[in-house]
Amino acid sequence: MRKPLNIFGTSFLDLLSGALAAVIILFVIVPKMTAEQQNVLEQIEQMEVQMSQLTDIMQRLQNTIDRTLYEQIQQQIEQLQNTIAELRHQTQVLQQRLAAAESENRQLRQQNGQLQQQLRERERQLSELQQRLNNCEGTSGVTAGKIFGTNAELGIICSWPENIDVDLYVRNSDTGEECYYRNKDTRFGNLLEDVQSHANGDDRYELFYQKKIKPGRYLVRVNIYEKVRNWNGQPAHVSGYMVMHPGQYNQIKIPYRNITLTQKGVFKTIGTLIVTETNITLQQ
Repeated sequence: MRKPLNIFGTSFLDLLSGALAAVIILFVIVPKMTAEQQNVLEQIEQMEVQMSQLTDIMQRLQNTIDRTLYEQIQQQIEQLQNTIAELRHQTQVLQQRLAAAESENRQLRQQNGQLQQQLRERERQLSELQQRLNNCEGTSGVTAGKIFGTNAELGIICSWPENIDVDLYVRNSDTGEECYYRNKDTRFGNLLEDVQSHANGDDRYELFYQKKIKPGRYLVRVNIYEKVRNWNGQPAHVSGYMVMHPGQYNQIKIPYRNITLTQKGVFKTIGTLIVTETNITLQQ
C-alpha cells in the first residue's frame, strides 16, 4: 500500500503563518504609512489568489492524504481566508478614516490660519489701545474719567500764565444759554471755578465740564474781565484743549490755538465745539 503523500508538512504551515503575520504587520502600519496603502492591498490580493490556488490543490488532493490532516489543513485555510477578508474590510475602514482625518486636518489648518490672523489683529488693536492709554497718562490734569479731580465725560480747559482775570464763556448755540462766572451751573454744563488771579506759581485753570455727554454745538470764547483792577495792560496768553472721555481708552483730545488778549471786555473766539455721543470736533 502506498504511503499517503503529505505535501502540507510543518514547513508549509509555517509559511502560511509567516504570510499571515506579514499581512497583519502591514495592516498595523497602514495608519502610519499612507504611501504603502496600495502595496498593502496588493499583498492582500496576492494572499487571496494563493488561498484560491490552495483550495484548488486541496480539492485535487482530497483523496490522496489522510482525512484528519486534510480537515485540519482545510480548517486552517478557511481561517486564513476569513482573516484575509477581515483584514481587507478593516483596511478599507482605516482608509476611509484616514481620508476623513486628512480632511479634518485641512480644515483645522485653515481654522488655525484664521485664528492666527485674528490674534494678530487683536494684538494690533491692543497696541493701539495701550498707546492711547499712554497718551492719556501724559495729559496734564487728566486721569481716568476725571479732569483736575472732577468727574466728567467732557471738558474745556482754559489756562494762562499771567496774573490777570481771564474768563471762559461757553454758549449753547441751540438755546442761547451761556455758562460763565455769573452762571456756573447750566442745563448743558458747569464752570468749575472763576479764576481771578495768578500769583506765586498759581497754575489754576478755568474749566467747563459736562458730567454726561450732551450733544450740541457750543461757542467757546474768552476775554479779560471788563472791570479788572490793577491791570497794567499786559496781554494774557490763553491756551488749552477740549477733551472727551478723559483718561479713558477712547479719549479724544483737541488742543486749540493760542489766543492773545490785549483789551478788557473784548471777546475772542476759540471756536465752535461740535459734540456728538461719540466724538468732538472743533471749528475754528
